[in-house]
Amino acid sequence: MAEIITCPECARKLQVPESFDGQMVQCPECAHKFVANSQATSVQTTPPAAAESAPVLPRPRRDDHDDDFDDEMDAMRPVRRSETAHRGGMILALGIIGLVIPATALVCGPLAWIMGNSDLAEIREGRMDPSGEAMVQAGRVLGMISTFFVVVVLLLFLTCIGFAFVGRR
Repeated sequence: MAEIITCPECARKLQVPESFDGQMVQCPECAHKFVANSQATSVQTTPPAAAESAPVLPRPRRDDHDDDFDDEMDAMRPVRRSETAHRGGMILALGIIGLVIPATALVCGPLAWIMGNSDLAEIREGRMDPSGEAMVQAGRVLGMISTFFVVVVLLLFLTCIGFAFVGRR
């Protein structure tokens, strides 16, 4: 039957067959070599010369644990950062929509431009996640372009209407 011992270096619980009791073993987690004793109080570390031939204990398989589901969920869970999340995707989408659909350019273009400016300022001051800086910058530029197009089209339209009224008199 396997004995449960604790690695003196990393404090990991290890299952060691009884046949290894009193022999040199190596922890699979931290690679520390020590004498495997079934008594928790008499764990000895080895001198470097004797540690060379210590058998390495096999790592436990993932399905040996009862909490596999929790481990997998922890690996998928994003790491919380101290910075605010960037809005690069939304700013880029607003810039693209403002450029592609002219009817929305009057709203989406300036919105992408303003949001992009504020997010870039936050990123540069270190208060926002810097991984979305390229998307924020691209969305801001597209917002600028769509806003300029709308302004030029409106000015041309108003100029044409003005000439139409002047020409009638």
